[in-house]
Amino acid sequence: MTENSRSFSMLMAGALCTGFFCFPSYAFASDYSRPLIGISPKDKLDFHIGESVFQKFWVPAPSSTTASDGLGPLFNTRSCNSCHLQNGRGHAPIANESGTTVPSTLIRLGKSYPNYNLPADTIYPHIGDRTYGHQFQGQSSPGILPEGDYYLTYHTHTETLNDGTTVELRKPNLHWSQLNYGDLEDSTGFTMLVSPALVGMGLLDNIPDENIIANADPDDKNNDGISGKVSWVDSNKSIIGRFGYKAAAPSVSIQNQTAFNTDLGLSTPLKTAPSGDCTELQQDCLASPNGNSPHLGDLEVDQQQSRLVDLFVSLSSPPAMRNISDPLFLEGKNLFDQLGCASCHIPKMNTGEKSKFAVLNNRTFYPFTDMLLHDMGPELAGGFPSFSAIPSEWRTAPLWGMGLSKKVSGRVGFLHDGRAQTIEEAILWHGGEAERSQGHYKNLNKEQRKKLIYFLESL
Repeated sequence: MTENSRSFSMLMAGALCTGFFCFPSYAFASDYSRPLIGISPKDKLDFHIGESVFQKFWVPAPSSTTASDGLGPLFNTRSCNSCHLQNGRGHAPIANESGTTVPSTLIRLGKSYPNYNLPADTIYPHIGDRTYGHQFQGQSSPGILPEGDYYLTYHTHTETLNDGTTVELRKPNLHWSQLNYGDLEDSTGFTMLVSPALVGMGLLDNIPDENIIANADPDDKNNDGISGKVSWVDSNKSIIGRFGYKAAAPSVSIQNQTAFNTDLGLSTPLKTAPSGDCTELQQDCLASPNGNSPHLGDLEVDQQQSRLVDLFVSLSSPPAMRNISDPLFLEGKNLFDQLGCASCHIPKMNTGEKSKFAVLNNRTFYPFTDMLLHDMGPELAGGFPSFSAIPSEWRTAPLWGMGLSKKVSGRVGFLHDGRAQTIEEAILWHGGEAERSQGHYKNLNKEQRKKLIYFLESL
């Protein structure tokens, strides 16, 4: 056995192997909407019921369908699935397209601070715009004025690789075409986000805190240029953020319920406001009928529906790695390691033994993330900080399933705002702590780049 083969065999420890083929033990799936292998029959039934709640269309109140009313009054979409089509990732609007017609793109709003010369461990509370709240919503219930609309233009520039190959990169510029409630506050910043893929969320939710903390090196004490830090989402630094591009949500349930409340305007057990993200300056919105119902515990998304969606998202399996018996896969993996990509995109993780779902306990899996925040440079900076993350810091994105993105949702958009239309473009946008790896990529020859992309598309 070669050294490379031995290394990969160690990487795949705990996988299921048949003959010459090994697969991660989490799934044999080609899409993003299949349950983890090994879940109990009851959980499997609840998984499919939860999927139906995830996919169902909500309607404004009052309605005869009291189990599905309460949408809005301000909202971005009518179902979870509209943003996360088949659990897949979203895409950015094309140039000059109405942004509010693309439900998988959101504009988040927050307070931009005058400078970030505060202590490195500062926790920035997420404060929205006084008029428009935490998110810009372009859809509304009858009789309620939507918040408006926007469109994008793209500034392009050309990157030239070491062998003379040129790659055109595009950066989105946001333009407000309508602001129906007046101007945004001068102190409000905005960040465009495309919906991420929802696979393996339960596995990521059950990585022990101590494992995430162990990989952090905020002061770069080992001098490797990588200074990942934990996303603390409370002032006592006792709760770790795991989900969202800024790792602002500490659990699957909080992430889901925040999306129900902000994206769809639905009340949940944790987010009880039936008017969602309406602000005190949007009185018509606050006074609008809601779908809170006694038989649902005076909520619109009750405890049971919330539980089922949490289960569906938690137990949705990452797709299996592909092409792992192909020598090109191993060669691509070696390049991935040589370029330093694995310093942040750590291949292997383990869950603990405290999950309420037995299938998630003591699992080895391969998400290619460290769950930490990293500075990605000014070109990728958002418009405001969020808890531990300053504008240029983002959680390391898991890489599993990248090569299936177009198959799952029909279109592709990589990075937080979907600007990158290919994996290569995403790599070339990496700056900050990843600038050294980006430079190494630019020095590869055409065949080496092809092998690396082949590896990434196979994850």
